[in-house]
Order: sequence, then structure tokens, then C-alpha cells
Amino acid sequence: MKLKGRLRVVADMVPKCDIVYDIGTDHAYVPIYLIQEGRCKRSVASDVREGPLKVATQNILEYGFEEKITKRTGFGLDTIGSDETGVIIIAGMGGLTITQILGKGLETAKRFNAIIIQPMNSIELVRKWLYENGFAIYSERLSKEGNRIYSTLAAKWTGRIQSKKEIYYYVGEKLIESQDRLLEKYILKKLEQKDKILAQMEKKNEDYDNLKSRYKRIRDGFDELLKTINQRV
Repeated sequence: MKLKGRLRVVADMVPKCDIVYDIGTDHAYVPIYLIQEGRCKRSVASDVREGPLKVATQNILEYGFEEKITKRTGFGLDTIGSDETGVIIIAGMGGLTITQILGKGLETAKRFNAIIIQPMNSIELVRKWLYENGFAIYSERLSKEGNRIYSTLAAKWTGRIQSKKEIYYYVGEKLIESQDRLLEKYILKKLEQKDKILAQMEKKNEDYDNLKSRYKRIRDGFDELLKTINQRV
């Protein structure tokens, strides 16, 4: 099994462990790769739908890992037993869904050594939820596939509730600290998205004053970050 792009970054951020729980596993590519590379000894691959698990089963059998990868059906962290711990992966779904999964399984999430998260959208919701619920983000990396740039973060519960400047929910502090090579492109894409939304609001000519003000504030934050990054180069 070879991984590239965003899934390779997810796998690379998983620390060496006895067992990894891949939530919303889809094809089970990441668990197969992690066991193949010796990063994890065992895995639990779960999904809320039977269809993806059938595909996952075929892939697991193809690589001969049926004794090392257990399949479970269920929603989010409900598939993890009360005495189980290790590393959690949540990737390939929207930011809002991820916060719902973490919220429902908060007590479970608290006892895990690491949670690797890669939202397909709305990552600002995920960062904000993590900080407000006592999790620390200790690493973050960007990856590019086609025209899209994805952010993958690693978090762990510390019990310390934090409130950040709004811009740091949109662009992670760890990305800025590490000067990720894709950071400038990532911010430029965020700027482009906000400009399109603002332009649509102007065209509709409706009373979006509060929303416009918030989006302009966020956009200004992106501009300031770009200036800071360019000054470092």
C-alpha cells in the first residue's frame, strides 16, 4: 500500500502505537499502510455505513491483515470500548461533523494519546472546539491535492481551556510557527474564498452588515498574516 497527498500526511502524523482507531475509515487505506510500515501493531477501522466497510474488508483481505485490523460499524467514537485507548484518526469529513463526533464522544477522546484530524472543510470550527474543550493542538501540517490544500492537525486533551484570536481558528498557530511551505498559498486561498463571499453579499445588496463586518475582519487578519510571513522570508 502506497499513500500520497493528504492521506500520506495523516499517516505520517500518527505516532508509533499499539493500536490506531480510524473513524470513518472508508477504504481502510491508512490502517493498512500504518501496519504495513510497522507504525502500529493493530487497528480498528470503523464506519457508520456498511458499504465502505465492505470495500475495506476486500482491501484488508488483499493485504492479509484480517487478524490485525478489526472492522466495526457505528457512529464516531461510539465504536470504541470504554477500556480502549491509543491513537484516533478522524479524516475525510466536514468540520461540523467532526466536532459533533468529538462532542458526543468527549470522555472517550480525553483518554487518547493523540487525535489526528483532517477536515475536508470548516477547520476553524474544529480548532475552536478543541481549544474550548481543553485540547491542545501540538502539531499541524498542510498537504496539496489538485487545487485544494488540506490541513491536518494532531491534538491531545490537557484540560486547559483556551480562547484564541479569531484568525488563529482559520490559520493554525503551529502552521505559522513551523513556516509550512504551503502556508502562503493556504492563506491566499482563504483570502480568495472570503473575497468571493463578500462580493456575493454586495451583489445581493441585502442587510448583511454584521456578517460583512466579521468577514472583513477575518480577511484583514489574513492580510496581516501574509505580511508577517513575507517579512520573515
